[in-house]
Amino acid sequence: MNLTNIEVFDTTFAMTVLILLAIVVPLALLAANWVLHPGKIKKTEIKGSAYECGHSHVSGTAGEHYPVKYYMVAMLFLVFDLEVAFLYPWVVQFLKGGWNLLFVLLGFLLILEAGYLYLYRKGVLNWARVSD
Repeated sequence: MNLTNIEVFDTTFAMTVLILLAIVVPLALLAANWVLHPGKIKKTEIKGSAYECGHSHVSGTAGEHYPVKYYMVAMLFLVFDLEVAFLYPWVVQFLKGGWNLLFVLLGFLLILEAGYLYLYRKGVLNWARVSD
C-alpha cells in the first residue's frame, strides 16, 4: 500500500487537531469553572448529607423496595429507546427502495403497540393511582 505524502499529512494533521482539542477543551472548562465559581460553599450539615433523585433528605434503609411501577416505566423507556435505534437502519434501507420492508416495520410497530397497550391497561402510566 503506497501512501502519498499528502495523505499522511492529512491524517497526521487531523489526529493532531483531535488530540489538541481533547486536551484543550477539558482544561478550558476547568479553568472557566475555577474563574466563575461563586466562592467556597460553607460546610453545613445539609452539604454533607446524601442527595438522591431530588430528595435532599434521604430517609429509610437500603432494604426498602420501590413500587413495580418504576421498573415498568423504566422498561417502557428502554423499549421505545430501542425502537428509535432500530428505526434508523430501517429508514436507511427503506430509502434504498426496499418497499417490502414496510410490512416488517408495521409488524415491529404492532408488537411495540401491543406492549404499550398492555402497560396502559395495567395502569402503569396512571400516576394518580396509589403505587403497589
